[in-house]
Amino acid sequence: MKKSPLERLMETHPGLEIWWDSSPLIYNSWAEGLLKKAPPNRIEELREQLRRLYDPNHPEKALFRGVTTNPPLSLNVIKTHESAMTRLVDGLIEKNPGINKERLFWLTYKEIVRRGAEMYFGVFERSQYRYGYLSGQVDPRNLTDKEKMISQALELAGLSPNVMIKVPGSKEGYEVIKVLTSKGISTNNTLTFVLPQLMACAKAVKEGVEIAKRNGVDLTRWRSVITHMTARYGDLGDMLKEAESLGIELSGADV
Repeated sequence: MKKSPLERLMETHPGLEIWWDSSPLIYNSWAEGLLKKAPPNRIEELREQLRRLYDPNHPEKALFRGVTTNPPLSLNVIKTHESAMTRLVDGLIEKNPGINKERLFWLTYKEIVRRGAEMYFGVFERSQYRYGYLSGQVDPRNLTDKEKMISQALELAGLSPNVMIKVPGSKEGYEVIKVLTSKGISTNNTLTFVLPQLMACAKAVKEGVEIAKRNGVDLTRWRSVITHMTARYGDLGDMLKEAESLGIELSGADV
């Protein structure tokens, strides 16, 4: 069977990882939507390729080695599985009389994270905790509230051992990463754009690891990831607008 471009990419280096950038709960629906747009003579070939990328029945064999989610991406789960999600939300309201919208949003998001992490737990165990993580994000509106972010991070980390916490690249965010690392909790620093952020994250992780080792914390299920969003800052972001406001003309090569 013909290999997909992603499979050929994986063959270029043994340490390469490709992550699915959404909840695994919507993978089947996404794949079927893709197949509907495919030329008839390629449908079966693509179906097999997509199954090798991620097969919900055999997640331990997935080419995708991890999953990254956030609240907006998780909204796609609600749209894709509207009936099931409606029952979930109704159940949360019934169990929590008088619950406000913010709390309902957070509980719903946590359940989507938990279910997604469960789907990838086979990858996590088979790789001896190297792969199979699902990133769950603290509320990005709290990017300057250290204590709130820590509280949410601990809730997310408690959902499953393979939940990696997405933490923003703010001053307070790096303080949170240090704390979580010291507890052996995996983190994904998102978003980072510039070198000072990368250095701040590395420093926070280094100090957190030192604290963890002094306290005898088990780091066998811990990883540190940095999501470096160059495109979102450059040609997709505000870099060009900022340069224009300063009277600076940037070429494509500059960006």
